[in-house]
Amino acid sequence: VALDSSDRLVLFKPPGWEVDYGIETVSDSERKLSMYLRALLPPRPGRWHITGDAGYTFGLLHRLDVPSSGLVLAAKTYAAYLDLRLQLNAGLIERDYIVLCHGSVPPDLTEVNAPVHWVKKSREPSAVLPKGKPSRTMLKVLAHLSLGSQDFSLVALRIATGRQHQIRVHMAHVGYPTVCDGKYAEGSFEVDRQWCPRNFLHRYRLAFQDRELCTREVVMPLPDDLKIALRQLSAKGRHSAEVQHRWLRGLDLLSWEQMQTLSMSASDDGMPLA
Repeated sequence: VALDSSDRLVLFKPPGWEVDYGIETVSDSERKLSMYLRALLPPRPGRWHITGDAGYTFGLLHRLDVPSSGLVLAAKTYAAYLDLRLQLNAGLIERDYIVLCHGSVPPDLTEVNAPVHWVKKSREPSAVLPKGKPSRTMLKVLAHLSLGSQDFSLVALRIATGRQHQIRVHMAHVGYPTVCDGKYAEGSFEVDRQWCPRNFLHRYRLAFQDRELCTREVVMPLPDDLKIALRQLSAKGRHSAEVQHRWLRGLDLLSWEQMQTLSMSASDDGMPLA
């Protein structure tokens, strides 16, 4: 539990756990976040009934892909759920991510706006298709790195919509798939697994309003497995080296707006640094 208030809380979801929505869940995994939530807040008459109610997604407000890690918002009461759902639909809940992508993402790529289509209750991957729902991902390139002859980019993202696998399918769509993604980057998956244990996607920050209308912010540094992977890369330039160091140390976990985009000059300001 990353934050616990009177009627809502923020959980840290480790990789391999599923944010399940009850009747919409297609996985038979035993590691479901709803089970943890019910163990933490067992439903009983007059208290925490929502954690056992699949119709209200057990109080869970949004998904996070199974191989990914990060913060998940949950409600303890129906009133809190409806309030947070209103905030989510109005775009008032801030969800910020850090991802490692293949290739040198150009710093002037700041948004991916492409419709995402998926089939509910299906294991099929999402896809960018004209019949999909409008989907918008905002990004800031923070650092350029390398491993041998391969180039990578550390990118901070914020989603304005929450489609299934949105970040992964959007980054693959523009030619910079996330590292160690067996669903959207099959060609590089086996090679990536040799140095990165799972999909490099982490929701590091959530911000929302509490029942008193005060903004609550929660941040979570990179988990150790992703730090180990990031540490194996060489920074391409001094600015990228500084960014890499800060993420490895868990420093300056700023909101997406406050993140400094890698400048075009800084993206090629010298030879790779060890």
